[in-house]
Amino acid sequence: MTETKTSMRNVLLWSTYDIANTIFSMGIVSMTILQYSTLLGMQSGLSYGWANLLGGIATFLSNIIVAFTIPIMGSISDRKGEGKSGTITFGALTILLTGMIYLFQNVYIGLIFFILANIFYQWGNLFYDTMIPRIASKDEIGKVSAIGVALGYFGSVVAIALNFIAIAIFGDPTTICDDGRIVNPGTDACDVNPTIDPSQIEIANLSHMFWLSALGFLLLALPFLLTRENSPGKTGKVPLKETIKGSFSETIETGKEIWKYPDMRWFIIGWLLTVDVVNTVIAIMKKAAVEGFAMDEGKATLLLLAGVVAAIFLTGISGPLCDKKGPKITFKWIGIMWIITLLIPLFVESADDSADLPAIFTFLPESSLYVMALLAGFGMGSTWVAGRSMTIELAPEGKLGSYFGFSRLASKGTSAFGILIFTATVSITNSMVGSLVVSYKIAIFSLLIIYLIGFYYLLKVEDHHKKFVAGMRAPYTGSEE
Repeated sequence: MTETKTSMRNVLLWSTYDIANTIFSMGIVSMTILQYSTLLGMQSGLSYGWANLLGGIATFLSNIIVAFTIPIMGSISDRKGEGKSGTITFGALTILLTGMIYLFQNVYIGLIFFILANIFYQWGNLFYDTMIPRIASKDEIGKVSAIGVALGYFGSVVAIALNFIAIAIFGDPTTICDDGRIVNPGTDACDVNPTIDPSQIEIANLSHMFWLSALGFLLLALPFLLTRENSPGKTGKVPLKETIKGSFSETIETGKEIWKYPDMRWFIIGWLLTVDVVNTVIAIMKKAAVEGFAMDEGKATLLLLAGVVAAIFLTGISGPLCDKKGPKITFKWIGIMWIITLLIPLFVESADDSADLPAIFTFLPESSLYVMALLAGFGMGSTWVAGRSMTIELAPEGKLGSYFGFSRLASKGTSAFGILIFTATVSITNSMVGSLVVSYKIAIFSLLIIYLIGFYYLLKVEDHHKKFVAGMRAPYTGSEE
């Protein structure tokens, strides 16, 4: 394959898929699925605890399936020698299944479609990521990755706009009170309307987010079809059965290789734990704002918007930093950002004063959550940029797809447990203390502990950035000068 030269026009066309698929990540994963499944489950007669846990279980199952299958998809990507066709195929399936959720107002059928859509979404992202070295020169990989991530957050703006449109047309959904009771739109507080009658629960705008997000994903992804990928592909047509069988064998061998490769082993463990936290925050931010800190729908959506704005305008900093100083230095700064991000909500007051907490846990004003959102937005975008760059630097020639597959196995495997553990912690502690405010603070504290452990392992990875830029490829020998 000839040396890849960066074409800004081609990078921008490639980035449109990042914009489009972020509509699914923000519009469905972050803003809709957990709240939707909780309300629809309660509407079906389930208790708050079980309905809340149902969405977490669905997310857990989809991420576990992704974790076990994505290394194989990475190996298939290496065998194909290109990523564009896989991105298009799995992106199209994600769009189709997301739209179909709207057609069935049934919590179980909807969650099955969501599980499948999330699997295909993650597979598509893997093939998309493997395109980076085929559209960017080696000294601009971080820059190109940052452009994709930063522009991708415009998809979040679109998703938030779609949510506001859906609210304006179809109304606000029912609010869950601190003790699991409900409050319907138009009432002021839980003690005004303490009903739990399932027939009074309103799904409102949430169900319409599925077809709106699918349509937005489709339209914004169309320019991606024009992307040019610098890859000769693999010669000869290999039967699908043989490709899958060979990919299984390669995945097992790559797993053994990674475990014997200290830098990649430490990276996988650290990535596994830190991205668990990032993915969980993405999934629960809006729901936590509404239930844990008693924000209304409008304020919670603005909180997400603050994070998106930070991601758009600040993520670009991490790309040049990765190219100049390397992904390890970048991870150090990101780690500090995330530690502060997770500390803030532990000390923020809640509009729901039913929880009798010591003053130290409520001394920060509610407005501090917007600072948290700004830091989280920067941290989210920069995490993906640094993770992509580190994977590319640590992957031997010809194994980029496989290594991306294992890094995604780590992130999706733990995020499966992360979201399940988080929702279970909220449900269990709420039944014990009777306060969602306290329950969410306990769950967020658990995320901080997980992140600190993962951050420690990321710091164990050697810095090989100078060697990579000089043209060397993993496995590296000798120490850095």
